[in-house]
Amino acid sequence: MKVKLVWNFSGEGSLRTAEHHLIHLKEYCKTERIDVFEFGTEEKNQFSSDSYMIVTDELVNKLRGSLKPHQGFKI
Repeated sequence: MKVKLVWNFSGEGSLRTAEHHLIHLKEYCKTERIDVFEFGTEEKNQFSSDSYMIVTDELVNKLRGSLKPHQGFKI
């Protein structure tokens, strides 16, 4: 099963913050050799954006402890 881990950002620069956060997520996953199905950002509106990554459910507990996502969804 796949899980989408999400980090929420708000404010005027939320999309740029989410895009910057995504850089760090990618670096972490490369360093830790974590297989990720997809990385991305989503702009909800002018003042709210998310960065996310989609991983297998087996990785969720490890990533929750180290990366502290704001939300997680089974997909």
